[in-house]
Amino acid sequence: MHFRSKSILENTIREVVFGLEDSLVSTMGAVTGIAAGTENRAMVILSGLVILAVEATSMGAGSYLSNKTAELVETDGKEKRWVFLNSIKAGLIMLFFYVFGGVIPLMPYFFLTTRAAIPVSIFLTILALVGVGFWTGRVTKRSGWRAAVEMVVVSLGAAAIGYGIGLLASWFFNIDI
Repeated sequence: MHFRSKSILENTIREVVFGLEDSLVSTMGAVTGIAAGTENRAMVILSGLVILAVEATSMGAGSYLSNKTAELVETDGKEKRWVFLNSIKAGLIMLFFYVFGGVIPLMPYFFLTTRAAIPVSIFLTILALVGVGFWTGRVTKRSGWRAAVEMVVVSLGAAAIGYGIGLLASWFFNIDI
């Protein structure tokens, strides 16, 4: 079977990178928006924890289901036990790395005022994205720095689009921010 011949890294790298990147960006975006909108530290922490729990669980479940479906297609429905175990592993890896990544932008709010935590959260998120990008570059035998820049630009581009949509929506609905 093709899937069994892959290394552990090859079987898990998608979930690791996807979980980290998505969690870093979406958690940073959510807590930054909530912090800027409410300036309420307890609200930011509560919202961040709820968002992180829901998204990590959803991403883990989605990884399990999508991997199971892909593997069943690849094996023509044979070797169901192997498919089930691999799919469970993929889901748990996604869940773990999603939580791990999401804690990074949320952590400053536990120790700093809301206003002080916002730039620290953004800085730590960018630093983590550089680290993930550099690591993916090294693993894929590309320039670590080029991969780091790509990771940061693509990820922060997604965050900027979300921020821009938020600004447009606040303008359209006449909401003061």
